[in-house]
Amino acid sequence: MLHIFTRSPFQSRAFDEAAAVISQHDSILLIQDAIIAATVENSPIFSFRDAGVKIYLLAEDLAARGLQDKLKLDINVIDYKGFVGLTVDCETQMKWA
Repeated sequence: MLHIFTRSPFQSRAFDEAAAVISQHDSILLIQDAIIAATVENSPIFSFRDAGVKIYLLAEDLAARGLQDKLKLDINVIDYKGFVGLTVDCETQMKWA
């Protein structure tokens, strides 16, 4: 399953709520303000990464916010083509706001 997050961990409890349902075989895509989760210390995204969940981040949203040099973890940065590829590869998706 592909879990798509759109809001930062400071705007929403979605990361905490998702922890109960995300498994290590799932993937996470951070878009819009959710990319902030990859730029702050002690972010909930670290626990997903440590559990083996694949994490992706949309490059265009990272650039739009000027946060390219602020990433706190090694993450798969993808473009829109990669975004489409993820949605094709993952039969089911869940959007978290």
